[in-house]
Amino acid sequence: MKHTRDVESGRLLTFLTPSSITGPSRYVRLKVTIVILLVTISIVFLLIVFFVSHFWLQRFLNEETQNQTRWQMETTKNSIEFFINLKISALRFLASGYQFEQLLDQKVLYYLFSDFKKDFGDAVDLGVIDSMGIMRSYAGPYNLKDKNYSDQDWFKQVEVQDVCVSEVFMGYRGTPHFAVAVKTTIPETNGFWILRATVEIKTLQWLISTINLKVNDDAFIITPKGVLQTPSRFHGDVLKISDIKMPYLQHGINVSEQELPDGTPFIYAYTYIKDSPWILAAIIRSKAETSAAKSFLNQLITIFIVSILVIIVITLKMAHSMVNWIREADEKSQEALSEIEHSGKLASIGRLAAGVAHEINNPLSIIGQRAGLIKDILEMSEEGKSHDFAAMIDDMKTREKFISLTNGIVDAVNRCRTITHRLLGFARRMDATYELIDLNETILEVLSFLDKEILFRDIKLVRNLASDLPQIKTDKGQVQQVFLNIINNAVDAVAREGVIELSSEQKDAQTVAVYISDNGKGIPKAHIKHIFEPFYTTKEKDKGTGLGLFISYGIIKKLGGSIRVNSETEKGTTFVIELPLHSNEEGSNAAD
Repeated sequence: MKHTRDVESGRLLTFLTPSSITGPSRYVRLKVTIVILLVTISIVFLLIVFFVSHFWLQRFLNEETQNQTRWQMETTKNSIEFFINLKISALRFLASGYQFEQLLDQKVLYYLFSDFKKDFGDAVDLGVIDSMGIMRSYAGPYNLKDKNYSDQDWFKQVEVQDVCVSEVFMGYRGTPHFAVAVKTTIPETNGFWILRATVEIKTLQWLISTINLKVNDDAFIITPKGVLQTPSRFHGDVLKISDIKMPYLQHGINVSEQELPDGTPFIYAYTYIKDSPWILAAIIRSKAETSAAKSFLNQLITIFIVSILVIIVITLKMAHSMVNWIREADEKSQEALSEIEHSGKLASIGRLAAGVAHEINNPLSIIGQRAGLIKDILEMSEEGKSHDFAAMIDDMKTREKFISLTNGIVDAVNRCRTITHRLLGFARRMDATYELIDLNETILEVLSFLDKEILFRDIKLVRNLASDLPQIKTDKGQVQQVFLNIINNAVDAVAREGVIELSSEQKDAQTVAVYISDNGKGIPKAHIKHIFEPFYTTKEKDKGTGLGLFISYGIIKKLGGSIRVNSETEKGTTFVIELPLHSNEEGSNAAD
């Protein structure tokens, strides 16, 4: 198959050759191309479905993780708040049931602490503090009696709010703990006293352990200032200031997706604990994967692989059927093109036949005339009894007459031989015969078929043929057909007394060019891009088949050359035919 691009229109033109149509390798390549294309497209769509499904699954699992985290945070938050409210209620109950003086008795306070710890647990000690911040009575494992707490934040807070849950602090005992305190006002003096219980942070750790954590996850309690109240796996120990960005005060459970500095995504959940200075926080870094998700992913991969195998099998069958259809269509197309080319050849030979008949008529008339004269002389020699025929022949005038007549017959016969040889040389078509030819001489031979019509229409023929044009190796008969078609079109295009110019030149070391120009009406731009198409013609009805230029284009491309046209309306048309110097049959077939 040959491809060429039309100079004027820029369209890609395709010509089929027998080898390109029937070559088995072409159909194998076509089948492979179809299979690769269809399988690739199918795989692309399957991959899209696969990744969309995988994305949807990850998103679903991520939402499930967020919902699970939200639920666990809510449960843990409620547990901590219940624990705090329980301690505050117990302290209020004790403070309301006993007078300040009664609680100053160490025995009474130890008795109450024992019941308090039995009923509510988790308390480390119990103490009574006066309005000056002095520990007046104490029940517990440490020696804290008479200690001054007036400078403690929790003491200042309970003075104002009547109740306080402190942040975790070291205090006098040197271990991290937090305090729960309630204030009781003395009506007679407008003074107050405070009943305080302390709890170790292991209680908080136990409360937040209900959050289901994996190896890469973390849950902890922190203050709004970033001070850790419980140990963190990745952000520090108790009372360390963390690098975590603290959230704004918001109610409820807040869950969001964030990224670490290295781009790793994680789920950040937090909630403020009511009646405390604490924030419950959780950082979930584990990937959202479950056994059900893995099973779904495995099934998806299996379906993907099976689908690819099914697609490959179906595609192979489709490609086989499609290529067979294309092969049959190509064969029918080639048969149709061969018939078209044959019709064009017959049309060209028919046109030649009319000219040749006229050309041969003249020498045949001369032969007939000369033969008649000889017959008359012979008849006269038989009637003239007084003269001897030999004497008649010896007569000088009669001898010259016979010689003249005989020469005329010989010349006429030679002329007929020349004309018929030209016609036969032009007419042989089926197999390309490559030979060295003189391109100028070939052009002149073609003109001999049209010179009567050119002379009759008074067309001026200008020849600018290069005298030093080298011989080229090509198919003379097919080149003659191209020149005949184009020169004949030029004759039809010009008016009476028009001008046709024929030029030739050597363009470069490998190429010769022939220019056929006329000053006819020209070809409109809208038509130029169609002139090499089959059955396309600008001539009047019944004056053209639309095959001449189509066949000429195919011949020139098959010979390894090119043909293009430049035309301007009302100014004329120029066809440029370029042929290689060293065309050969093998090279042409390789090009196909």
